[in-house]
Amino acid sequence: MLYFVKEKTVHTFPVSKRCNAKREQEQLRDTIPHNNEKCPYCMNNWPGEEK
Repeated sequence: MLYFVKEKTVHTFPVSKRCNAKREQEQLRDTIPHNNEKCPYCMNNWPGEEK
Protein backbone atom coordinates (compact mmCIF):
# COMPACT_ATOMS: atom_id res chain seq x y z
CA MET A 1 0.00 0.00 0.00
CA LEU A 2 1.20 3.51 -0.73
CA TYR A 3 0.72 6.67 1.34
CA PHE A 4 1.05 10.41 0.81
CA VAL A 5 1.01 13.42 3.15
CA LYS A 6 -1.23 16.38 2.42
CA GLU A 7 -1.52 19.25 4.92
CA LYS A 8 0.17 17.15 7.66
CA THR A 9 -2.35 14.30 7.26
CA VAL A 10 -1.43 10.84 5.97
CA HIS A 11 -3.73 9.39 3.28
CA THR A 12 -3.66 6.07 1.42
CA PHE A 13 -3.15 5.88 -2.33
CA PRO A 14 -5.53 5.30 -3.95
CA VAL A 15 -7.68 7.41 -1.64
CA SER A 16 -10.69 5.83 0.08
CA LYS A 17 -14.14 6.56 -1.36
CA ARG A 18 -15.08 8.36 1.87
CA CYS A 19 -12.11 10.76 1.75
CA ASN A 20 -12.18 13.92 -0.35
CA ALA A 21 -8.38 14.48 -0.50
CA LYS A 22 -6.81 14.64 -3.95
CA ARG A 23 -3.17 13.75 -4.60
CA GLU A 24 -1.42 16.42 -6.66
CA GLN A 25 2.39 16.65 -6.43
CA GLU A 26 2.79 14.87 -3.10
CA GLN A 27 5.46 12.19 -2.86
CA LEU A 28 4.23 8.59 -2.61
CA ARG A 29 5.73 6.54 0.22
CA ASP A 30 5.58 2.88 1.19
CA THR A 31 5.75 3.59 4.94
CA ILE A 32 3.65 5.79 7.20
CA PRO A 33 5.63 8.95 8.08
CA HIS A 34 5.87 9.89 11.77
CA ASN A 35 4.64 13.15 13.31
CA ASN A 36 1.59 13.37 11.04
CA GLU A 37 -2.08 12.78 11.71
CA LYS A 38 -3.75 9.78 10.11
CA CYS A 39 -6.79 10.43 7.96
CA PRO A 40 -9.76 8.80 9.71
CA TYR A 41 -11.39 8.02 6.36
CA CYS A 42 -8.36 6.46 4.67
CA MET A 43 -6.67 4.73 7.60
CA ASN A 44 -9.66 3.12 9.37
CA ASN A 45 -11.74 0.10 8.35
CA TRP A 46 -15.40 0.95 8.06
CA PRO A 47 -18.04 -1.75 8.61
CA GLY A 48 -19.27 -3.17 5.30
CA GLU A 49 -16.62 -1.43 3.20
CA GLU A 50 -14.00 -3.31 1.20
CA LYS A 51 -10.56 -1.82 0.61
